[in-house]
Amino acid sequence: MILIRLIKSSILKASYTLRYKGYSMPVSLQMSKTFRTFLLVLAAFVQILQFFTNTDGQHIEATVLLDAAKPNIVRIEGKFLWEKEIGRGRNFSFLFDYAGIPNLSERVSSVSLEAADGSPVKFRRLIAGEYLADSDFIGWSYNLDLTPLKDQTAAGHVSWLTHDDGILFLSDLLPQTRGKSSASVLLKPTQTGSADPRVHGGNTFDYKNRNYAVIIVGSKFRVTNVFSGKTNLSLSISGNWKFTDEAASTMTSDIFKCYEQLFGSSPSASVKITIQRFPVPVAVGNYEADTRGSNITIISSDMPFESQSAQRLHEQLRHEMFHLWIPNGVNLSGNYDWFYEGFALYQSLKTGVAVNRIRFDDFLDTLSRAYDIDAMQSQKLSLIDASKNRWNGSNTQVYARGMLVAFMCDLALLDKSKGKRSVADVLREIYEHHRPPNIVEDGNTAVLAALRSHSELIPVIDRNITGSESIDWAPQLKSAGIEAEIKDQVTTLKVMAKPSGRQKDLWDKLGYNNWRKLTSK
Repeated sequence: MILIRLIKSSILKASYTLRYKGYSMPVSLQMSKTFRTFLLVLAAFVQILQFFTNTDGQHIEATVLLDAAKPNIVRIEGKFLWEKEIGRGRNFSFLFDYAGIPNLSERVSSVSLEAADGSPVKFRRLIAGEYLADSDFIGWSYNLDLTPLKDQTAAGHVSWLTHDDGILFLSDLLPQTRGKSSASVLLKPTQTGSADPRVHGGNTFDYKNRNYAVIIVGSKFRVTNVFSGKTNLSLSISGNWKFTDEAASTMTSDIFKCYEQLFGSSPSASVKITIQRFPVPVAVGNYEADTRGSNITIISSDMPFESQSAQRLHEQLRHEMFHLWIPNGVNLSGNYDWFYEGFALYQSLKTGVAVNRIRFDDFLDTLSRAYDIDAMQSQKLSLIDASKNRWNGSNTQVYARGMLVAFMCDLALLDKSKGKRSVADVLREIYEHHRPPNIVEDGNTAVLAALRSHSELIPVIDRNITGSESIDWAPQLKSAGIEAEIKDQVTTLKVMAKPSGRQKDLWDKLGYNNWRKLTSK
């Protein structure tokens, strides 16, 4: 990945980088400061490849042995449990790549396979992480090198361990199966007589879907449980930060309640949120985040000042918590990343304005930067195609253009309904119609159907979601009383000097007057 960033501030002279899943987006860190950022992002990702065994409905039992003397290496012993003893495949394989992070299977070594009677099974290595057994097998063991990768992006998305702490994603820790499989994992020190400080006795973890499973390793986490209604929000924090644990807990509860109100219900009875430091040296202001099932992981460095640290954590939580509902809380499949990432970015911005965390000017400034980022892309793709090609160079378009499309849809809905409908209504509709136990449907088909039910959104859909034309937001901006000025290839959005009454009403729906409402209470 190649990232070229130039960050300018008219207030602070410090320079730092904000990153999210390999994508950069300017975010205002203090309500009294405006950060103007000009980004050129060139990204090269490797397409995710997954190899699976030939058996459905597998259940896995595994023991992960940690050795304090070799903190980066684990020995994993386990077996497949089948409902029937027929039709078993002889492939034994591991996740090759994830989220643009390649060569994960090369971390595997010292593989052995066993038959049901415990006898060894011969096999041959086809490529790194792909093995073919000579006969049926059930048991297996192998070493996995979890030394943190130099690419800091990996810290938030694939397993790693240090002598102090770590994170285990079962999707890359355990061998692959076809489809969804459950897993029972025992985490314990090796039988060497030396205790591992990262594990206190035996810890057993049971998961219905191992692809959503995340295990946090370490003895220095501070755990706080807060409730939003009946939902338990478990917040685990490691290390010292410029924000307090109490502030983080309050943010967690407040943001969850905002989304719970938006979507109408909670997606889970229990949510686990982990905040920890990068395992490798990184610049100030960097972070990676991942939400799987009801597990949110934030790997981060801190900010220079206390106010910035708290503000940036709030932004991280706003974005990741959105994913608890969409896509994790709906039965939608396929590559519709443009929607659940782009609309998450946009809704996170609106929520930030709504709770008085960022100014309306900051809201417009971030959208301006997204427009400039999108305009720089030499190859224009539809958002449908960009999502399919996300990890092979189109990540930037998924985020930047996805957020711009969400903004234009919001303006069109607000204008047509005279402020009675917004993009929040579409989000709620999609969640209500597609959350379990509704059947699994294609994400693009379902989302496009919901959007097309509003005729005012069809031009945006045809141009930029299914079409590949350049962003033309002039009609939506005009109706909203917002102007776009371009100087030296830098776009600036600002409200009109003499808006009409209807335009003022629309500003209010976007959050223009939120600070007045909150400060008057």
